[in-house]
Amino acid sequence: MSVISSKTLFHFTNSAEKIINILKNGFAPRFCLEQLGYDLFFDTDNKKETAVPMTCFCDLPLSMVDKHLEFYGSYGIGLSKKWGKKHGLTPLNYIHENSTQLNYLKQLVKFITKFDEEIKHLPTEEDPYFALFELAGFYKPYTGQMWRINKYVEKRFYDEREWRYVPLLSTDDGSDYRLSKEEFLNEIKRASANDSLAKNFPLTFQCEDVKYIIVKKESEMIALFDALDLMTENFTENEIKILKTKIVSTEQILQDF
Repeated sequence: MSVISSKTLFHFTNSAEKIINILKNGFAPRFCLEQLGYDLFFDTDNKKETAVPMTCFCDLPLSMVDKHLEFYGSYGIGLSKKWGKKHGLTPLNYIHENSTQLNYLKQLVKFITKFDEEIKHLPTEEDPYFALFELAGFYKPYTGQMWRINKYVEKRFYDEREWRYVPLLSTDDGSDYRLSKEEFLNEIKRASANDSLAKNFPLTFQCEDVKYIIVKKESEMIALFDALDLMTENFTENEIKILKTKIVSTEQILQDF
């Protein structure tokens, strides 16, 4: 019986180096430019983009990841959905301009902020609209534009069946809680903010959580074996042996799944 969801959550990337870093240090959340966010708080037709901290996964079986591999890269790691739920990962809500959910959210915002003409500051944990502000990070347009490698590309986001980890950052001083589009496009500012995320909010896992490690070519498997052998500070000898059995290649996936 064919399925459209998996018991595994996959994260794909475009380099072997990033997979090695993930195996050694866990996932490092990064700021990503989103069309939604602040937009929920203002009754406007303009899409005010905001960079939200996150790590993204897709809930797709290997038989359906070919386009994902083509777009995001031929390297990846798959972890159990049980692990994802334990760490607060959750599937996104996909909406469009006439979605009932969006209208309800805007009604709630108007009610909560009825004593303010407009929101002039970042919400803090004590503000009643803090939860709504955080909730915005789990909504995404059904279709839209995505900032990818220094340009916008059209995407039907709904096809990605995205699950997302959004770390809960402090809002005490507002620094790097969210980045404006201008801050995000500033490479130094973005790099500094991402470095802080990586140090303070890593998303970690254990050997038993790993279901797949994906490399681009079968010829790269031996090199990954050697890399795993050096990770004695991260895994036991037996765990390293087990991880080696989880390795598959994009070549195999495209041919056999």
